[in-house]
Amino acid sequence: MKQALVAIVGHDRPGIVHQVSRILANLDCRILSVSQTTLSGQFAGLFATKMPENLTHEAISESLTANLSGGSLSHWVASQTDMAETPSVESEPYVLTILGPDHPEIIPEVTKTVASFEANIENLRAVPIDDGTGGHGDLPPMALVLEIAVPVNVRQGAFRQALALTAEERGIEISLQHRDIFEAIHRV
Repeated sequence: MKQALVAIVGHDRPGIVHQVSRILANLDCRILSVSQTTLSGQFAGLFATKMPENLTHEAISESLTANLSGGSLSHWVASQTDMAETPSVESEPYVLTILGPDHPEIIPEVTKTVASFEANIENLRAVPIDDGTGGHGDLPPMALVLEIAVPVNVRQGAFRQALALTAEERGIEISLQHRDIFEAIHRV
């Protein structure tokens, strides 16, 4: 079977995942994995699928266009040739947390540091914090949580030092923990 990646974006409402998964199932597509989120009232979902050999990504797109009810949803279907294999790099999972004022430079600077060590961001969540202090000046406080895959050949000391320098330059707090430790500490 071939693979396809289906992306759905639009105004959030109940039932989108059901609708998309039903349309794909009706086409004999098997969903391998799904990642979806809502942000500012908007839905974004990615559905990785295995599709029958005789089905085209154009046919999937046509079925989504014809059967997605409720309007305001856009979709995109990547063909098998569009889905280039990512080279596998042996890595360890880490969680990077950042606390500080919500400044436009924080995300680009932190992600620049992460990328300079060839670490891959697998998930990023930025959320404002209402701690009653009002933040620093006109900037409210925010938290960033990044799940990253750090290549095993990265020198941990150098990576932590670069993150500490970024934190100092931007007036933020940064914590890097192996995901297993992070989850053990935050387990209820």
